[in-house]
Amino acid sequence: MNPDHTPEFVIPISYGSTELIETGKWGFQKPQTSFMTAPCQETCPAGNPIPQFLYLATEGRYPEALHALLKENPFPGVCGRVCFHPCETDCNRAQYDESVSIHAMERYVFDATARQTPELEPLAEGGGKQVAVVGGGPAGLSCAYFLSLLGHRVTLFEARKELGGVMRWGIPAYRLPKQVLKKEIQRVLRLGIKTKTGVRVGKDISLEELNGFDAVFLSPGAQESALLGIEGEGLKQVLKGGDFLDRINSNGKVAPGKEIIVIGGGNTAMDVARSVLRLGSRVTIAYRRTRQEMPAIEDEIRDAEEEGAGFEFLVQPVKIALLRNNKVSVTFQRMKLGKRDQSNRRRVLPIEGECLSLKADGVISAVGENVDVSWMPESLLQKGLIDVGPFLSTHGSRIFAGGDAVAQPRTIVTAISAGKKAAISIDVHLRGLRPEEIFSKIAVGNKDSVSMEGYLAGISQDKWPKPKEIVSYDKLNTLYFERRQRAQMPKLDRDAALKGFAEVNTGFSPEEAHLSASRCFSCGTCNYCYNCYFFCPEGVISLDPVQQTKTVDYEHCKGCGTCATACPRHVVEMKDVP
Repeated sequence: MNPDHTPEFVIPISYGSTELIETGKWGFQKPQTSFMTAPCQETCPAGNPIPQFLYLATEGRYPEALHALLKENPFPGVCGRVCFHPCETDCNRAQYDESVSIHAMERYVFDATARQTPELEPLAEGGGKQVAVVGGGPAGLSCAYFLSLLGHRVTLFEARKELGGVMRWGIPAYRLPKQVLKKEIQRVLRLGIKTKTGVRVGKDISLEELNGFDAVFLSPGAQESALLGIEGEGLKQVLKGGDFLDRINSNGKVAPGKEIIVIGGGNTAMDVARSVLRLGSRVTIAYRRTRQEMPAIEDEIRDAEEEGAGFEFLVQPVKIALLRNNKVSVTFQRMKLGKRDQSNRRRVLPIEGECLSLKADGVISAVGENVDVSWMPESLLQKGLIDVGPFLSTHGSRIFAGGDAVAQPRTIVTAISAGKKAAISIDVHLRGLRPEEIFSKIAVGNKDSVSMEGYLAGISQDKWPKPKEIVSYDKLNTLYFERRQRAQMPKLDRDAALKGFAEVNTGFSPEEAHLSASRCFSCGTCNYCYNCYFFCPEGVISLDPVQQTKTVDYEHCKGCGTCATACPRHVVEMKDVP
């Protein structure tokens, strides 16, 4: 201390390179980049790489975003229009303000690249085995697509004159324009898939005649409308929902009458009702449960309401009678909700003595569809469906199945998921590998979806992915996010929509798309926000967003953990040094 008692301040100054001192040895923990699974991606039946494609969309790199989607899903243009988008329900951002518009952004990526033709080539050497796919709907086309990418030769058998299944014949153009579906199917077929349309397996060709193939995938689809099982169902004024939509999608003449009753509460019922409105009729939808129990997509129910459909809830038809003026009278039993059944749905119980009678020009029944399995051997069946194991094989045989023909939810995206899973199962079978080992490595989170990208990395590089943790909302650092409302999907107004079958949802503008994509938290995925770089007190982190790389100078990282704390997306974790 100086004589005047003033304190001395010692300022450490280095006259040489600080790299000579390996300060990294001082720390007992080091930051590790740990890519994890976002809950939206886990919930997506197709396993779409949602944070990845939205990051690319934010950058305006739409062709790359499309390619990222096509690695896991051959139909982004379809799914971006008709998927029931469970991803948005599980979106972490929904707990912050509103969920990200994932569904609309998938459509936008397809639309923004509609004039481009992405080049797809086989991604793996599969030995060129021959596989037969029976059924050209979403499951069959998806299976054929991924089998082709895996290097196999596929022959696709379809009973109808055109491919597409329910996408072609069951969904009206106001939801799914035919040119969109056509473009997606053309992309699939460009992989060299051999198609035989107008050939019904079980009639024009037997299942046994497919024994020359190394494997067979069955996805015949649900094409037979379920019956109501009541008196008067056979009257000419009573139509089946599937047949009605088929005639519309075949450009057939349809004149349902001025007043129509639609029976059912699923997506088919909503499609029928909204189509009837476009034909100039009034429509009442009769459903045996309440609005909350309707299995149809919420968006479709709301659109039906806004377009003028009426609803009668808690009513079940018991009789249809023909009146003198060629109209019909439908007698309904009024119902009430009881306790939940094994499927967790409320049972419906009749209210004794209470009925409702409605008059109409016609009735359209839309209470479900069945699969024709009469041409299949009994050894493949159980309870009217094809009996498959967890890897979609029929008891370990060379025959696989998926889509509506097996016990799974009947949606477009779950059918696509089944096609992908079956393609991997078939490839695993043909390679002589153990499916239980493979699928445990490529599962997306805890759900049934699988990663084709993970499978390809495993078989081509023998580099199998490690199971990824699901990033929950409480693990995010939301301090660095700004609250922003989601953009609403633009639509035709009601009068314009009811004039015909033009697409109702008109899609985002470029500005709305950029806003929507940039709202994604990128949970569990680094999107190069530079937080770790800016907050690192030692300056030991380097980022390259173009090459998508991040490096840490561990010889000088003291392990303070600042980068992990500042990471908004739970990508950086502090782990003990061995």
